[in-house]
Amino acid sequence: MTTRIETSAQVWTSYWGKLFYDDSSKNNSIIYGFENESPEYADNKQVTIPSDGACFGFVANGRVSLQDRRVNWWINAGQWFSVPSGFVLNLTVNSRVLVAQNIGYQGIYAMGGPIEEQGRLRYIDGCSDTLLCAPPLLGDPCLNYLHFPASIRQTAHTHPSFRTGIIAKGQGICVANQQEFTLSVGTLFYIAKDTEHHFITETNTMDVIAYHPDSDWGPTHNEHPMVNRTWVDGHKIDNHAPQHQAATIIRGR
Repeated sequence: MTTRIETSAQVWTSYWGKLFYDDSSKNNSIIYGFENESPEYADNKQVTIPSDGACFGFVANGRVSLQDRRVNWWINAGQWFSVPSGFVLNLTVNSRVLVAQNIGYQGIYAMGGPIEEQGRLRYIDGCSDTLLCAPPLLGDPCLNYLHFPASIRQTAHTHPSFRTGIIAKGQGICVANQQEFTLSVGTLFYIAKDTEHHFITETNTMDVIAYHPDSDWGPTHNEHPMVNRTWVDGHKIDNHAPQHQAATIIRGR
């Protein structure tokens, strides 16, 4: 049974299956974690994610295969993925993987990595991040990589929707509502919307993969790189014109 989290923050180091269901944002999500390093899950090798919505994932340890009607991918530690809906997941020994499913949303096929040593964008307090799987349309979910150098004490802050993720490398501490949670490779975490929190690193760096169920940034039908750089008579084309509104498109929702 899927658990609704009653606390504002939680971590897992041993896990197999559905961890929680969150309906606090406009896009509901189910979060899964699978690992077979713990003795109680050592014999677990395969699971089927139901076709309830797009899945975003990251492999922290080991190697996994991902199969659906169109793809058969092998994903190594340090790599991420996105698929439009459910799939069959096979784990090799000593694997750890996060899967975040956005209910009712049709995502895209994408995979990438391994993640880099730092992010491509500046984030608060000397940290950096990279948008791994961008929202195809403004408001859609996304997957992010966040790098913490050593000796970071992050500014306390909140988010307008929940955050969940997995520690990809290193170790650190999450402080949420005056509780401290120790984080190391393969630890899964959940932070509820509007929960004040911050992260701390000491002598080690830490790399975090974070799933966002929604976004306030992304392309629109009238503002995106393809149309913005399509010019007529030296000016951007007017994509509002009736002849440009007839395209058949894939809708995420």
